[in-house]
Amino acid sequence: MDRSPEQTGPIVVVGGGAAGLEFVTRLSRQPRYRRQGVVLVDRSLGHIWKPRLHEIATAMQSQAGAENSFVGHASANGYRFEPGVLIDVDPASREIVLDHLFAPDGTMVLPRRRIGYGALVLAVGSEENDFDTPGARAHCLFLNTPEQAGRIRDALLAGAFRVARGQQQELSVAVIGGGATGVELAAEIKHAMDAFARHEPMDPGRVRMAVVEASERLLSANPPEVSEYAAASLRERGVELLTGERVTLVDEAGLQLASGRRIEAQLRLWTAGIRGPAAFEGIAALPRSRSGRVQVDAQLRCQAVPDVYAIGDCAEWTDPATGRPAPYTAQIASAQARYLAKAFAEQARGRLAQPFRFEGAGAIVSLADRGAAGNLTLRVGRRSRDHLIQGLSARWLYALLYRRHEFAILGWRRGLARVLADWLEETYEPTIKLH
Repeated sequence: MDRSPEQTGPIVVVGGGAAGLEFVTRLSRQPRYRRQGVVLVDRSLGHIWKPRLHEIATAMQSQAGAENSFVGHASANGYRFEPGVLIDVDPASREIVLDHLFAPDGTMVLPRRRIGYGALVLAVGSEENDFDTPGARAHCLFLNTPEQAGRIRDALLAGAFRVARGQQQELSVAVIGGGATGVELAAEIKHAMDAFARHEPMDPGRVRMAVVEASERLLSANPPEVSEYAAASLRERGVELLTGERVTLVDEAGLQLASGRRIEAQLRLWTAGIRGPAAFEGIAALPRSRSGRVQVDAQLRCQAVPDVYAIGDCAEWTDPATGRPAPYTAQIASAQARYLAKAFAEQARGRLAQPFRFEGAGAIVSLADRGAAGNLTLRVGRRSRDHLIQGLSARWLYALLYRRHEFAILGWRRGLARVLADWLEETYEPTIKLH
């Protein structure tokens, strides 16, 4: 059994995403760990719930309005925030190495540093996967970080303004990937262009969009009924759906498909896959899977590396119920954060926690102003049954998932204040955020 984290120094968490920040919040609220010390490391200065990136990318949500400051959150919850980028883990000295930190103008903010740990929790998320498709990296915009969302937003608004002011006839957009991210992004772009047209003299029909998906249907991880509902919603909005089509080449003017068909597109948005963080490739101590993630055992411990754990998208946990790696979703990341916080408490008492188990509650995909669609899994005893939910009721449940995350990291008082602030903002801010 691993040594108790309480006896060996501070608990260091690398990554402040859905898994990392929820874990840090739960741990730092326990007096024993506040005395021991909890450190959060992240390259960014604030946290944004990743499923909201498509709203930022379409200017339907400002980044500042969706962000939680690590500095303020650390002060309120009694842990230390350390800005930095992980470049190495040294199990022998029980230290991590952070790279030089530079300001946007190139001046050095912080030097290369080493931070000691009693226990290390890796929660650095994932990176986009272009599957080595020729031209994808050079000619596509990706949606995996707030910075990437900002680049899509700028490009989308620039194209919309050119159409509105008669500088070009239309704006063509291709979304590569028909999973949850691609479907949500496509729906939100259509919604955003409708909102834009209320402020600018532009016909939303001049924004031409196609979604390209290699599987035979959209949302292949969801039940077929959810796929059909989402596909019908997008088609109603004029989105062309190309399923069973694989992208073989991307250039500055569009996409080449394996079928021989070509799609012309001024904006090429890649949402087709994710992989483990590139930072792990240079860390010899970490056992990695073929997808570049850290392999973890039933207690979410890194295999063969004492006192190192991994949660969220950067961890490859094999579900014993299926024998396959679990999907990489915010729902699982949150469940792993809750589990590991309890597991640390058990370990501090000298007991090994029960293995991590996950029972999904279903999945919901936002369709912007057309509501949402998904499946809700209800369990009675050992039996489970999926129920299709769609429309506004599904949209409310989708919003509830985000609010649950906010309450987990902010607490009830600040969480309620955030709900009120967001509601007040909606009463005076325009739908599309042109700032």
